[in-house]
Amino acid sequence: MHRSDYAERQLRVMQQIDEDHTLTQLANAWLNLAVDAKDPETLANLVVCGLHLGKSSSRYLSQLKLTHPEHILVKRASSAEDSFERAVQSVA
Repeated sequence: MHRSDYAERQLRVMQQIDEDHTLTQLANAWLNLAVDAKDPETLANLVVCGLHLGKSSSRYLSQLKLTHPEHILVKRASSAEDSFERAVQSVA
């Protein structure tokens, strides 16, 4: 769903029915993630947390690269990728 306004209305309905239900809590978390994902610091934090947990964070890094290409994490990741490519070329 790409309409956060509609998602917020649905979440309010769910919370009125049963605020402590697992699906309500999950919907709340997903909505917060979707709304906050536009913030570059949130995306950077998701990338770092994913890496620390051993989970894929490529989705968040790609989104950060597209929406905020000048972010320090994007610059450092690009620099690391370039260094890795140079190292591979020197060995090959």
